[in-house]
Amino acid sequence: MNYRINTKVVTLVVLLGIVAVGLFFYTLVFSPTEISSPAPDQVQSGQTEERIMTARHQYLDGIHTIAGVTEVPTPCHKLVAETFFTETNSTGVEIRFNTLLEGEECPSQPFEVPFRVSFEADENAALSATWNGGPVRLNLIPLQSGEELDDVIYNKG
Repeated sequence: MNYRINTKVVTLVVLLGIVAVGLFFYTLVFSPTEISSPAPDQVQSGQTEERIMTARHQYLDGIHTIAGVTEVPTPCHKLVAETFFTETNSTGVEIRFNTLLEGEECPSQPFEVPFRVSFEADENAALSATWNGGPVRLNLIPLQSGEELDDVIYNKG
């Protein structure tokens, strides 16, 4: 029996095992971790992707009413819409849509919510909008004579 060969093989196997275990722990400790990107509603006003919102528009007796349905990130998000007169254009109105997260445990799936905004302004007022501070392209469809806004929005059938 040749004990020298067996001792060399055993020593080599032990050294390879130590190297393998060392590499395993090294990758656990020093490997880069993936950083998740923020959800769309958390992106600050520097976002560049433009959102398109289609809504129905009614102008009646000096009051603009814009109503429609849009998607929010989850069913736990609440949509808030506010109107502001723009400083750069005295006849301009900006609609600011913001989503607010209400609740922590919520399915991560888009959810459709209705919205309705009414404001007093000139019939030819320049309308613009933002979504969580980012740009929105409004696709406004005027009501035809005889159409009721609530019927058109809530009874799509």
